[in-house]
Amino acid sequence: MLTFDPEGLSLAQRDGDACVVCHKRWPRPRVRVGKLPDNSSVLACTECAEALLPAPMATVVAFPSR
Repeated sequence: MLTFDPEGLSLAQRDGDACVVCHKRWPRPRVRVGKLPDNSSVLACTECAEALLPAPMATVVAFPSR
């Protein structure tokens, strides 16, 4: 979980009313991408969340037999 410095964020970003990355307010950000030092959630829009969050581990696939 990422921890964000609230000093560089706007009030709307700190309150979860705007994306923590792109400042977009509509549609309201819904993806929790981190927290502030006081443990309150930081939200991002779907597009920015995909860029911030690590990709899931790939599923192990067996090699074809010869």
